[in-house]
Amino acid sequence: MFLGPYTLFDIDEQNEETQFKIRIINFDIKELLNHTLTSTYQPLEERTIKTCKKHNDEQVKLLLESKAEVEKYLNQFNGGTKRLAQRDYIINTLEHFRNWYNEQGLDFLDLDRYIQQPEHKPKYQEYGDLFNRFFSDSNANPDEVKRILNDKTRWKNPSAYLSQARKKAELTVSKLKAHPGFIWIDPKGTAID
Repeated sequence: MFLGPYTLFDIDEQNEETQFKIRIINFDIKELLNHTLTSTYQPLEERTIKTCKKHNDEQVKLLLESKAEVEKYLNQFNGGTKRLAQRDYIINTLEHFRNWYNEQGLDFLDLDRYIQQPEHKPKYQEYGDLFNRFFSDSNANPDEVKRILNDKTRWKNPSAYLSQARKKAELTVSKLKAHPGFIWIDPKGTAID
């Protein structure tokens, strides 16, 4: 995910002279809209609206890719306030670009054309990926691991998924339980390897 800064190119009247305008949009979690905006002006030289559009198209592509990535993260892990702020920053930045396209009478980029739709994995594979990620993290928070891997609304049968992922990783129940992130499994000590 790319959090910028993003630059929006424009041609603007400044002090009764046509100039090249660069708006720099920086992520700033302390600001109301999660970003700051500064503008600089340069001589127009050979730049045209076509030059601006070519650059702005590339910036929008980056923004759309970043938006898809942060939303995928939010969907998988329910995110936190920082991820929500990142998404808001990206959406607000996209609005600056959308406004520019509208002001120029240009069509905004076709979103589906530039965003690769996330591949939909089978649930057991999605669960296995999360399991492996948590198991490879020696500092995994057991409460978070339990909340995500034992979520009965997300997984039809979380204990079956856990058993399958554990067996695929060739782990015994006791070895898995020795991992700090998985101390919550088998509280009664009745699981069979």
